[in-house]
Amino acid sequence: MTIETNWLIGLHIPAALIPASVLWFSNVLFAGVLVFAAMKVEFRQLLDNRPNQHVYFGAMVLLLMLWGVKAGVSPGLGFHHLGATLFTLMFGWPLALFGLSILMLATVLMQHNELISFGINGCLSIVMPVFTSYAILRGSQRFLPDNFYIYIFVVAFFGAGIAVAVSRFSSIVLLGLANAYPQAKLIDESLLYTPLFMFPEMFVTGMLTSIFVVYKPDWVITFDDERYITGK
Repeated sequence: MTIETNWLIGLHIPAALIPASVLWFSNVLFAGVLVFAAMKVEFRQLLDNRPNQHVYFGAMVLLLMLWGVKAGVSPGLGFHHLGATLFTLMFGWPLALFGLSILMLATVLMQHNELISFGINGCLSIVMPVFTSYAILRGSQRFLPDNFYIYIFVVAFFGAGIAVAVSRFSSIVLLGLANAYPQAKLIDESLLYTPLFMFPEMFVTGMLTSIFVVYKPDWVITFDDERYITGK
């Protein structure tokens, strides 16, 4: 296992590994998800709040730099910090989808211009972890007590790890079904390393979320003082 500074490995599943029909279906599906997100997002609220704009675009720049450092061996089997859970908690799932999609488009244009595989990578590295994070948030609100520590440890900390696992397992299953690599290679170079790369995502997301909700709670749109702190 090696550390890479090339965006190609770890972020991008090459089109050559996936059947053309799956690539095109993924592009249509990803476009549909973005259209649905555009119907839900409140762009005006972001445009009218300059401090929130700075936070949103600043977070995108920082995450873009983090995406440049990843570990991997073979194309499509590497890892990198997703940031999907943190973006979802800070900005809501619609803006998280758009922000991460812009970052992925930027890396594609800067590195390899392989737009045909944009949809499949978007579905696996953006849609899956963002919706997983949102589902965990909603599930905790419905089935667990409204508690500050529940939000930090269940939603942010463990939620980030689960989001990474779902994204990684989905990629492994797809590559396996497409016969992109032998099963042993998928297990040895990706599956066995998944728990190792879940922890950094969990630690960074949990730590930053804790700091933000204490010192800058207005940066975290899904955190409500009245719900999680007042009267607890």
